[in-house]
Amino acid sequence: GIRRAVEAAQEADIRICMVDAQQALDCTTKPSDSFLQNAEWQALLDLPHTFVVLSKIDTLKSTDGIQAAAQAWAQSQRINNRIVPISCANMFGWESLMQLLADDIRTAWGTSVAQQMPLTKTRHRQHLQQCLEHLDSFESIGEDMVVLGAEELRGASRALGRITGKVGIEDVLDALFSEFCIGK
Repeated sequence: GIRRAVEAAQEADIRICMVDAQQALDCTTKPSDSFLQNAEWQALLDLPHTFVVLSKIDTLKSTDGIQAAAQAWAQSQRINNRIVPISCANMFGWESLMQLLADDIRTAWGTSVAQQMPLTKTRHRQHLQQCLEHLDSFESIGEDMVVLGAEELRGASRALGRITGKVGIEDVLDALFSEFCIGK
């Protein structure tokens, strides 16, 4: 199991390693107790596009100087990649993590790659056009027209679903009732 997990992580475009901040920053924990001492895990942490997330920082006694403490911990663990302290309870650090991920993706793969990819299948182009039309309609609907807005979003989702192959129950029922005459 661990070998396959390591192999999958090595092949991933982006890696996020979650570490409990309390355990990581607790001075009583011996470095040998850390899974990060494993050579395979250490090698993963040195790969590009790897982020180490110190989670649950809200459980610490104080978050003053958390960034400095996180960097000192990273140096003690020989981690050279980015360290991001976060809290799911109070959302501390989430914006920073999202920005780092977005910047990394933009730098590594850019936006021009996606813009240059052609849609080679006519059917995909048509469904994508339908999706865009629904989204444009959604944007033009006033905030007080929630039901109409939801219907436009549903239409956009349906159009994308036809490309990705994900079809909802409504699509099945629509096909049934449009293809067959079901009487009383």
